[in-house]
Amino acid sequence: MTLTLTLRSDPPARVIGAPLIPERLLGRSASAVRAISLRCGGDTAAVGDLFEVSGAGGERDRLVLAGDLRRFDWIGAGMSSGQIEVRGDVGAWAGAEMAGGLLRIAGDAEARLGAAYPGSRAGMTGGEIVVSGDAGEETGAGMRRGLIAVGGQTGAGAGLRMLAGTVIALGGIGAEAGLQNRRGTLASGRALDPPPSYAFSARFRPPALGLQLRRVRALGLTVDDALLRGAWARWSGDRTELTRGELLIFDEENGGR
Repeated sequence: MTLTLTLRSDPPARVIGAPLIPERLLGRSASAVRAISLRCGGDTAAVGDLFEVSGAGGERDRLVLAGDLRRFDWIGAGMSSGQIEVRGDVGAWAGAEMAGGLLRIAGDAEARLGAAYPGSRAGMTGGEIVVSGDAGEETGAGMRRGLIAVGGQTGAGAGLRMLAGTVIALGGIGAEAGLQNRRGTLASGRALDPPPSYAFSARFRPPALGLQLRRVRALGLTVDDALLRGAWARWSGDRTELTRGELLIFDEENGGR
């Protein structure tokens, strides 16, 4: 049975939602889930005061959060297994330092999606994050492994200090992408100007990206067939690091060739 938390009303302040991950809620009764405390501004609030709880009790690995969660930060942060499905928008730091599992967001995500905690260099180390809408600044900052797929656009600074992993933005990656990227992959479904520290390498159909695009399509994102069969321009960088990272930009003029 799926555990579902449905937001009652907007909280009075920003909430840290990090405790709401499947591995911490496994086997808990409805009353135990309702009693969990969440940091809310300078105070705390019980889950039961913020959400209606259904489907509690028994073993599960899937959590559904329903409602407008833009005032909830750190949703899915640190999760290592299971699935979280958010039926709405989320605040900042969603999936931060995630190690495994699947985080699906039906709306938009604010800044630092899948990124490193403040003061830490290592961000997401595994798992998958799929966002149907847009994502904010510094998506995938400090990313080590895993996949982030965004149906819309990302803000500026995606892939900052990436070591590895993949960030895909079907609607386009924002400015200043991939700075200090070592071996990560950023893929933009729309044209953008690469940073000066990137150099053009080739125009081709990347097999690995094709597999990842099919995966995110299976997870619910709308992936145009042109992205699967068309050519992508590969830019290598960042030259201030190892120059082994890549920025893939869909070639819209030759998309069907």
